[in-house]
Amino acid sequence: GIIVNVVVTVLLFNLIAGLAGTVDVGSLRAQLRRARGIGCGLLCQFLLMPLIGFIVVTVAEPEPHVGMMILILCSSSGGAYSNWWCSLFNADLALSVAMTAVSTLLSGAMMPLNLMLYISLMNSHTEMEVPWADIAQSLAVVLAAIATGILASTRCPAAKAWMGRVGNVSGVLMIGTSLVASSVKMRRGDGAGSD
Repeated sequence: GIIVNVVVTVLLFNLIAGLAGTVDVGSLRAQLRRARGIGCGLLCQFLLMPLIGFIVVTVAEPEPHVGMMILILCSSSGGAYSNWWCSLFNADLALSVAMTAVSTLLSGAMMPLNLMLYISLMNSHTEMEVPWADIAQSLAVVLAAIATGILASTRCPAAKAWMGRVGNVSGVLMIGTSLVASSVKMRRGDGAGSD
C-alpha cells in the first residue's frame, strides 16, 4: 500500500542522492561533455529499448496490464540500480550519474512520446490508462535526488564517504523491501483464490 510506496520512494531518493554525492563534480562535467557516450546511451534508452519492448509485447501478446507495464519499463529512463552497480564494482560512476541525469531530464518528453506511439500501434482494442502521475513523481524524485547529492557533496566534500554508505544501504534495503512487499502481495493473492 501507501506505506510501501513511501518507503520505496525514500529509499530510491537516498540511493540516488547518496551515489550522486560521491561523484566528483569535475568528472561529472567531463562526462556530460562527452557527447558520443551520452548520445549512444540516449539512443539505446529512447529508441532501441522501447522498440524492443513493443516487439516483445506484440509477439508475446500478454494481458493488457502486463503489456502496459513492459512498455512503461522499456520507455523509462534508467539509473538507480545502474548507479548502484557502478559504485559497487568501481565502474565509471560519473558516467552513470551523468547518463541518469540526462536521460531523466529527456524522459519527461521522450517517455510520453514513446508510450503514445507504441500504444497506438498495438493491435489491442482494450483501453489502457498510463499512470502519468506516478511516472512524473518518479522522475521528480530522481532529479531531486541527483541535485541534492551533487549539491551536498559540493558544499560538504567530507560527506562523500558517508553519502556512499547511505546510497549502498538504501539500495540493499530497497531490494529487501521490494521482495517482502512482493511476497506479502503474492500470499494475499494466493490466499484469496483458495477460499
